[in-house]
Amino acid sequence: MYDVLAAVISGGAIKVVDFIEDERAGKGLIKWPLAIIAGLAYAFLLSFSPAASLFLAIIAAQVFMAKVDKVAHGLAVLVAVIVSLFYGIGSIDMWLLLAFFILSAIDEIPLTGDLAPLGEYRLWLKGGALCIGLITGAWTYFVLLIAFDMAYLTVAHYLGEKIRPMRRK
Repeated sequence: MYDVLAAVISGGAIKVVDFIEDERAGKGLIKWPLAIIAGLAYAFLLSFSPAASLFLAIIAAQVFMAKVDKVAHGLAVLVAVIVSLFYGIGSIDMWLLLAFFILSAIDEIPLTGDLAPLGEYRLWLKGGALCIGLITGAWTYFVLLIAFDMAYLTVAHYLGEKIRPMRRK
């Protein structure tokens, strides 16, 4: 149950950091403590969640796809990595790690034209987590991903963002 709370905290905090960086040109000191909070919550997911493979894949894909492009984003990643290394990374399934990494990286590829709306909500990773749940009965991946995204989208809504809360630059 704590991992759901950590996913919600991480998703909501990182959305505020994204909003400050993207919409307010980085102006807002609250982004620093929120980046640390997001990193700590994410570290909990990496260290103590049964879905550590999912969250390690996501963070690796974000770095690989050059989405960690602001200092505050880097701080969140740095905190997550350092704290999770201190506590140890949870059980990793290498096949799931690879699958989630690929799906998460695909989600970061910008779609254009008629396909652009499909890219706004990053459905590849969600679909993959759903398939894992359907095939194996391991629903933790899907539940935690949805908890993270629901917090992210809810915060986006309350910050006044329009239809595309995961808008690409």
